Amino acid sequence: MIDKKPADNNNGGRFRRETIHHQHRRSYWHDYHEVGLYMLTMVIEGRQRLFGTIVGTAKGRPGSSEAPHVALSELGRRVLEEEVPKIHRFYPMVEVWRVAIMPDHIHLLVRVNAPLPEGKHLGHVVRGFKTGCSRAWWQWQDEQVGRLGGETPSTAAAPSAAVPEASPLAAVPEASHLAAVPEASPSGKRPVLYEQGYHDRIINRPGMLENIKRYMAENPLRARIRQECPRLMERQLHLWIAGREYAAFGNLFLLKYPIKEQVFFHRRDKATGQPTELTEAYRQEHARLLRMAEEGTVLVTPGVSKGEQVVVSDALDARLPLILLQKEPIGEYWKPSQRRFYACAAGHLLILAPWQVDDSSDYAGFHQLNDYAREICAATEMRILNYGELKK
Repeated sequence: MIDKKPADNNNGGRFRRETIHHQHRRSYWHDYHEVGLYMLTMVIEGRQRLFGTIVGTAKGRPGSSEAPHVALSELGRRVLEEEVPKIHRFYPMVEVWRVAIMPDHIHLLVRVNAPLPEGKHLGHVVRGFKTGCSRAWWQWQDEQVGRLGGETPSTAAAPSAAVPEASPLAAVPEASHLAAVPEASPSGKRPVLYEQGYHDRIINRPGMLENIKRYMAENPLRARIRQECPRLMERQLHLWIAGREYAAFGNLFLLKYPIKEQVFFHRRDKATGQPTELTEAYRQEHARLLRMAEEGTVLVTPGVSKGEQVVVSDALDARLPLILLQKEPIGEYWKPSQRRFYACAAGHLLILAPWQVDDSSDYAGFHQLNDYAREICAATEMRILNYGELKK
């Protein structure tokens, strides 16, 4: 969301307000009544961890009991074993190919093999599934209350306290899950399990299906990495660097490195007009930059031109220290691509998104990012802004 009033200290730039990533997107050009392959994501209201807890360690061997995985709660088991099969039962043309349940959300890989019934589209399928899950939740609550002799557990506990993320589910009493269950609304209606809406990703490109399958399978590993490496996977929405505000994701310690080098290349060689990355001068500079990074220099760039992109890709492959600037905002639920996520987890990547950007044109915005990269290389001041503290 962009404020139309230019910021005073941005030389004509714009001030970017905080973006709320609700992840409820639709493709207006797509017919959701027809055949299609989708990854669907539904999030529990308030991000409560009601479906289970992540167990295992990030260092566990893949496929072993020590590898990160979700130990399902009773509610999570019911959703998997009872509610998911109902999708195909009520809509025979819809197949659920894969399910990935996380403590606070669920991914479904579904294939619509034939047009849905008249007047129905994918949203109706999702709505029916979400309603069934809510009913399973209510039934589970009633059973738990019955076990307690009709006494309703306190609802004052924070959701995160209901299912400790680091402990096995078996160690968590059933009643503690109920601590995260909200009271019925004043209207007397019982609360729904999921947030409103859902997110769909249409799978329609070669290789995309395998990438989606891998993403779903590695969800617990990524979550465990974030828990075990908090300083290497830090997300800061308000970071102050050289008098400018950024949002950040990744290894903040890279800002403390004493030597930083900007990676900047024009798209074409000014003397010959040919693409810069094809010139001998570029080959030499590319080699120099990677050699410096191998010796501990942090490379800083928005990776806009082809020459910059090649350096970024090679630095990621070689696990070299890199600070990458981007125009895309970083919000509370924003996540980088898989390759960059693991680079952040390994500690050799920091992604920065400035709050002040020039949106008059792509050229202006990218030119500004390169200016910011140069500032960061020379910066001596960095601090985290906690606006919550200012309100107290």
